[in-house]
Amino acid sequence: MKTKTNNYDVGIYCRLSRDDNNGSSESMSISNQREMLKAYVKDNGWSISAIYIDDGYSGTTFERPEFSRMIQDIEAGKINLVITKDLSRLGRNYVQTGQYTDFFFPRHGVRYIAVNDNHDSESDIDNDITPFKNILNEMYAKDISKKVKSARKTSAKQGKFMGSVTPFGYIKNPANKYQLIPDEEAAPIMQRIFKLFVDGNSARHIADILNRESVPSPAIYYYSKLGKQHPNPKVSNTWTSATISQLLTNEVYLGKMVQGKRAVTSFKTGERHFTEPSEWIIVEGTHEPLVDMETWEAVQKRKAVKYQMTRICHTGEISLFAGLLKCADCGSALVFNMKNMRGKMYMGYKCSRYVQHGKYICSIHSVSLELLEETILQDIQYNAKLAVSDHDRFIKRLMCLEKDEQEEKRLMLERKMRESQNRIKTVDGLGKKLFEDRYSGNVPDNIFKQLMSDYENERNELQNNIDYWKLELSKIKSADDNVSKWVGSISKYTEIQNITRPVLLELIDSITVSEKQVVNGAPQQEIIINYKFIGNLK
Repeated sequence: MKTKTNNYDVGIYCRLSRDDNNGSSESMSISNQREMLKAYVKDNGWSISAIYIDDGYSGTTFERPEFSRMIQDIEAGKINLVITKDLSRLGRNYVQTGQYTDFFFPRHGVRYIAVNDNHDSESDIDNDITPFKNILNEMYAKDISKKVKSARKTSAKQGKFMGSVTPFGYIKNPANKYQLIPDEEAAPIMQRIFKLFVDGNSARHIADILNRESVPSPAIYYYSKLGKQHPNPKVSNTWTSATISQLLTNEVYLGKMVQGKRAVTSFKTGERHFTEPSEWIIVEGTHEPLVDMETWEAVQKRKAVKYQMTRICHTGEISLFAGLLKCADCGSALVFNMKNMRGKMYMGYKCSRYVQHGKYICSIHSVSLELLEETILQDIQYNAKLAVSDHDRFIKRLMCLEKDEQEEKRLMLERKMRESQNRIKTVDGLGKKLFEDRYSGNVPDNIFKQLMSDYENERNELQNNIDYWKLELSKIKSADDNVSKWVGSISKYTEIQNITRPVLLELIDSITVSEKQVVNGAPQQEIIINYKFIGNLK
């Protein structure tokens, strides 16, 4: 039996978080934990060296300020006995909790007591059940995480605002914290931003206007309403074009609630990842809009064009092919060009890199507006008629362009998912068998912990792979849907006689222009049309 001593420097550790369903009860409160443990220490005739309290921190993570301070004190030799109310106060991640109770504490000569669980590292009594209690604590945290996530998802589907920080221009309704209402101060600013953009001002210009007028930026405004300074002193009260652009694409200003754009990757780490748009929860008519649909659509249509002065034509409007033309050799954009040639006005495009740096960097790649209009018009007419006259075959042909590659990828992903899902079942079975063997005394405690850790790591890796492959499969399915959508769009233009910019932006992703070549004494120039979702149909 281990030799006991009363010469202890005790560290009391208390923790409470939203993980604990009964966290609001008196028995779970921080004050109750502290007083109970102080009494326990006094009854045993020990002295308290330090009290560590993490209030509002989850047990699934060990990145807690006071816990970290306690670990530093242990390493510095300041305490040699750690006491908690129960095992779950130390942590709810059974692998990491076991690392501390079974390895870190013994290695540093630290005794550990969990009062309500009757766990004492100096005693062999009841300690065999400790790993199972740690597992149950983690299962509890996982179950709570699922319930919280499910409840939040249900509330989001009901159109309730679930965020902590409201979008700029709105505040929470004092009578209903799940509903947004216009902020009397910020809402007019947001409406003005939309109007300025519709009137032709760029995002950069709008930001300059607001900065000149000393209008507080969204981050600074939020904290000022709370009567606080921004916690990050590096955040300046400056509007940027990026901020303006982000605000102009937020559908919340249409009266829609768009939530679920990010999700927790693991309840253990709390890390979050961005979700696919198909996973977003969108509910319309949840609150008063700040802009009407006409204004919204005008803004989105204008944002679809990256406005640059080099794309302005002789009428002062954005040129027809602005932002769509690319140089086949250097990949740079082609810019609008207009000049008088022998009394006739020439309009066309040429490589922007050639314009800026000269012929030693790239050649001119000049193409006339007339040739572009003629080429694009004929191609749209041809494909539109095919889409209407033989709709099913046309779609089949488009899908066959990358069918072999996509099908091979689809089969590979499905095979990997099946293999990983089967392996997860095997790992779960091995874990269950290991529990039974441990309970029967056939497996030593150290072997049990190591194998369970290995099984958990493998299972997590398998599940992460499955989640990634599911996302890749959804992208393949989405690609098929986009083909059908594009065919529906081009089918409208069987009788088109003139190319317009809205038509180009609807159908075409980019147009690649090669340098002119002379073949058999005749000039030739390759123009490759890359349609949205489809690519080149030639």
